[in-house]
Amino acid sequence: MVLVVLALAAGGAFLLLRPHGGSPFGGRSGAHITVGLRSKPSSLDIRTNGERAVEQALVDNVYQTLLTMDSERAISANVAARWSESTDGLRYSFQLREGATFADGSPLNASAVVASLQRTIQGKQVGSDHLKHVASVENPDETTVVITLHEPNPRLLEALAGRAGVIVNPNAHDADFAHASYGSGPFTVSSFTGDTIELARNEHYWQDKPALARVTLRYMPSDEALVGGMRDGSLDVALPQGAQAASELAKIDGVQVSDGISTRKTLVAFNNAGSSPFSDEQVRQFTRFAIDAAQIARTQPDAKAQLSGPISQLQPGYEDLNALFPFDLERAQSMRWYFAAGYFTPFTLLADEAHHDLAQRIVDEMAAIPMPVTLEVVDSATLASRVEAGDYVCALIEMDDPHDYTRFVDGSAMFGYQNGAAQEQYAKALAQTDFASYREQLRAFDRIVSQDAASAWLYTGKDHIAARQNLHVPRPNLIAWRLPLYQIA
Repeated sequence: MVLVVLALAAGGAFLLLRPHGGSPFGGRSGAHITVGLRSKPSSLDIRTNGERAVEQALVDNVYQTLLTMDSERAISANVAARWSESTDGLRYSFQLREGATFADGSPLNASAVVASLQRTIQGKQVGSDHLKHVASVENPDETTVVITLHEPNPRLLEALAGRAGVIVNPNAHDADFAHASYGSGPFTVSSFTGDTIELARNEHYWQDKPALARVTLRYMPSDEALVGGMRDGSLDVALPQGAQAASELAKIDGVQVSDGISTRKTLVAFNNAGSSPFSDEQVRQFTRFAIDAAQIARTQPDAKAQLSGPISQLQPGYEDLNALFPFDLERAQSMRWYFAAGYFTPFTLLADEAHHDLAQRIVDEMAAIPMPVTLEVVDSATLASRVEAGDYVCALIEMDDPHDYTRFVDGSAMFGYQNGAAQEQYAKALAQTDFASYREQLRAFDRIVSQDAASAWLYTGKDHIAARQNLHVPRPNLIAWRLPLYQIA
């Protein structure tokens, strides 16, 4: 199950590459790389297409946001050079950088920012749901933007570093957004065929121009095709989706592979509804003690780091909770014997074929408690639909959205989870007037949900990148979300 969002910024992962057949960069005239990717966008319309592939390709490279975030998710300047906020959290003032322009040379001033944000809100474009508390967006002069809220929204700055903060050229009225671009970033879209996006250097770019004259983003049908492209030399860089392909790429002479943390979370979901054995807090807790999450995180090829709560490492509110439920089979068995011998009826752990081996391992660990559990393997679409509908007892799933922890607040059928303390703490976090306080209150929410064992979290996944050995590729955190081509050089 794939949902969406989190932000990577100017200070995040980046690529240092060299042009074909030359010394590093060797001037700006003809440098060109081809990047192989998997999930292709159906349209390049940044306003209406919420697909992750659009953000990966275009945000920061073609379109810029009012603010941005670094690799640790600290909010930092972008189009806005600095900002201030009122103590009541209802008024934010942004001072824009001087000399900024769109790719057509027109000024990226306060009037343009106001027009873009107003269109996002009024047109209910992608990201507008994060601006729902906005009462007005105004520009007292051409270097200042003022946002006034109806009520505090501690996520506002985070939103303005994401899709809600994308600034689109207001002169693009009847433009072909589906195939072309109207941003202010270091690249422009020169063509889009569906399987290929051609990016060209924006010669009007208002900061240091990129070293590359062109970048080709080529979308491949499979990880195997990416491996083939790196083998035959048609690709300079590849972003595989799976750990197996990353392993194959590492075997190719002249290719280096590195990995960073992703937004993907792997967990054993518990159905907390009344008819499920996991409606009992003690059952959930002793099951977590019986699952060796630390060992799983160390040995799974797609695991980057152990995760023990609903908020992952690069999200606001993360706390290391790995000490809450260390592997302790004896403790799990001791807690299990509080229940009568016939208390538990047979049930299944639901999983898809891609996670068959891991699911069987978890079944074996739960059976050792003992619990009357067997493995039920279904296709990925069936897994997603059944979990969403609450038609399961426990399931091995992936989640991939920065705000998917709200599924432990809304009482949805997916988890059937109700906890008044968690709901109260989450509401308290949203009531804060600044981002730092919001983050601290969210940490308390994270701990409540994990201590209550609403599910058994296992690990955060990896993003992989493969590149020629004459290309320097630092640790690639979150590149499946945003691919920072703009930092080449």
